[in-house]
Amino acid sequence: MKNIKFLLFIMSLLFFLNVIFSNCSFATIYIIKDQEGKNICITNQEKLISKYEKLGYVIWILEAGELFQKSLEPDSILKEPQLQLKPESIDSRPQTKGVLPLTTEPMPALETNIDREKMIETFKTNALIEWSNNFEMINYEVKMQTEAYDWVIKQTEYPDIIERARQEWVNDYVMVKYEYEIESEAYNWFNQQKAYLEILKKAEQEWGVDYVMVKYEYEQQVSAYDWLERNKDKNPEAFKRARKKWGNDYVMVKYEYEKEI
Repeated sequence: MKNIKFLLFIMSLLFFLNVIFSNCSFATIYIIKDQEGKNICITNQEKLISKYEKLGYVIWILEAGELFQKSLEPDSILKEPQLQLKPESIDSRPQTKGVLPLTTEPMPALETNIDREKMIETFKTNALIEWSNNFEMINYEVKMQTEAYDWVIKQTEYPDIIERARQEWVNDYVMVKYEYEIESEAYNWFNQQKAYLEILKKAEQEWGVDYVMVKYEYEQQVSAYDWLERNKDKNPEAFKRARKKWGNDYVMVKYEYEKEI
């Protein structure tokens, strides 16, 4: 009888210890590193690990006093059950050091590779913040930002416009590219204008190097000026009052004058 009681005690003790150690959240520690080996964070939340894996971070595990690197599981990379479409990867070629498909082809110029890789890591981080676990949109965002970045760094014609666009949009290279395209187009238009130079000069004084707004202001003022020239004789006194009040702001002169004719 004593032996049976002792055996039951041992079995209960083993079961109790197994429950404790199998449920302790602090039993396993995860260390997240980037591709350069720099520590990103340390956590015991296993549910976060899959997100970091999908973005190409390297996972180290500290468990039972042993430190080892977590092996990648190809089936889990950029693949979520709730998505009906397979996420598009930027580059399907084999990667090294556990880099996931959220990468692009390396540029030929070696001196730009480091900056480019850092920017791609920034794009991944920003996309994760914006799209959470929507990995299809994360892939798409990183692809678009990387393509825009590659385009922007090749532009040499208007460095001042590029710099202003970068200052405004920082790491959003899709918007940097868009800003550069519309501003450089407006700048070229600005340099080709030969008529209504006083209006053009006034628009430049008001908007400076924002050539999109210079162009818009010029076109609005020229349109109002031409209308006034065609219609000022309908009520000369009203035209004089509006012109005296608003001077050479022809948009406001037209607005004021129209109320009296």
